[in-house]
Amino acid sequence: MNLYTKSMRKGSIILFWAAIIIAAMTFVGVLGSQWDMVSSGVASPYEAHSQSAILVILTALASGLSSAAWPFFGAALLWFLDARFPYRGAGE
Repeated sequence: MNLYTKSMRKGSIILFWAAIIIAAMTFVGVLGSQWDMVSSGVASPYEAHSQSAILVILTALASGLSSAAWPFFGAALLWFLDARFPYRGAGE
């Protein structure tokens, strides 16, 4: 099998791990960008009140999950289609 055939055969696994990596990187990015504001004790001039640490963690978690939703949906769809309609082509 060539690289293209292997990639298409393992597409759901590739998309699943891409979703995990996207979620982790988005979580760390949002947490890192907003954590400095929380730990410095200085309120943002654009907010009426300073954010709490739990709110920053929940915002980072929600951002990570929402950014990984489409790749995870694609992985689930490919896995379902591969299980339901297995492909046996000339490359195998």
